[in-house]
Amino acid sequence: MVRFMKKNENEYKLIHVKEADEFIGIKIDGNIIEIYVPEIYRESTNLKQSRQEILMFLKSISLTNAKSNANIKSSDNDLVGEMWPIESYVWIIKDYLENGYFYNREKKYFNDGKGKIDWKRTLKSSPIYSNGNIIYNKLVTFRVSATNDIIAQIYKLCLSVSLKRIGWIFNYKFKVDIQQYISNKEMIYHVKKELDSTFDDVKRLRFRHMLKILNCIKEDNVLSDRSTYGIKNYYYVVEQMIDKMFMGIDNKRIKSKFNPIGNWQLENGEEKNTRVLRPDTIYEAEDKVYIIDSKMYKYGYTANINDLPQTSDILKQIAYGDFIKNKLGYFNVRNVFIIPYDKELDLFKYNEDFVYIGVASGKWINPKKIKSHQFIYTFLLDYMHLLMNYNKHDSSNIEKMCNTVENLLSKQKIIH
Repeated sequence: MVRFMKKNENEYKLIHVKEADEFIGIKIDGNIIEIYVPEIYRESTNLKQSRQEILMFLKSISLTNAKSNANIKSSDNDLVGEMWPIESYVWIIKDYLENGYFYNREKKYFNDGKGKIDWKRTLKSSPIYSNGNIIYNKLVTFRVSATNDIIAQIYKLCLSVSLKRIGWIFNYKFKVDIQQYISNKEMIYHVKKELDSTFDDVKRLRFRHMLKILNCIKEDNVLSDRSTYGIKNYYYVVEQMIDKMFMGIDNKRIKSKFNPIGNWQLENGEEKNTRVLRPDTIYEAEDKVYIIDSKMYKYGYTANINDLPQTSDILKQIAYGDFIKNKLGYFNVRNVFIIPYDKELDLFKYNEDFVYIGVASGKWINPKKIKSHQFIYTFLLDYMHLLMNYNKHDSSNIEKMCNTVENLLSKQKIIH
């Protein structure tokens, strides 16, 4: 049964969060929807566009799934609530809108002459012989009807979960009235069994999405009106978005060679390697290597020079460059900071999606002997542009970064 919601049940509250290590995500408690977004999140004035932005924001949080991305080393304390399989929610809702509720179709057989004839079963019956003719007077027919079985009930439960969590984004004002009679574990068992028994591609896809939804529910009560989905340390997400936009090396085996590691050797014979350092993004272009550090620095919404990367950040980038140049033998090594910002803030005068703002280096370095990787060229990247485009193949920002860095190095007459 579908029940339409009241007009004000789709409203939500947008809460801007300044600190990168605080909760970012969504909390739902009945009709109360609170969305916690970074301070640099800029909501569109167009309603349709703003809903699409929220959907992309929620999808971005899934980049923290450590199982699918080994570059993210987030702990259980970073992830808050349940992981939401957004794509599966969208698929189930779309499937319902296009096809209605899913029911298993049951084939029933009759001898009433109504429906299609099942010749295989009919020919197995005893015929009548008359004047040399063979007559089958008991025709077996069949009719297919929808059955409200356990799988149909589980489908409705998955649809209900999907509507509660993201239906409001699409302004869908209906709910599914359904009861939960078995545990989440039992539902997973039944769907897996159904998946293994069918060769229908659409059914298999449907069951896989249902399993994703059920597997991401921590509590046994699937029909709970309360849910939380988010992360502490949202900069994990930003790192991954920038890594994708700037086409960083995604082969884990190849990328791991760029990770420097320390070592302890004690007088008592004990020896141990320290934890490895991992550059956020490594981009290779012909004979050049670009080391990109991307963090949620406060500068992105304060424009205060004190909120730019500090000495420890600068030193770490230079150390990456030293390792890649001296240990790995790369000749042309470049360093880059990319800081997400809100281009429409009055504090900034750029109003560009991607813009160069300056360079960092170490005061301890002899200016006559400075190397190319000891400069960290710094760019601002509009957060909303990043959010809406990180998974698209667009090399314009990469070209702008590379050309800017190479032109500046050329002017400074630094070759390597």
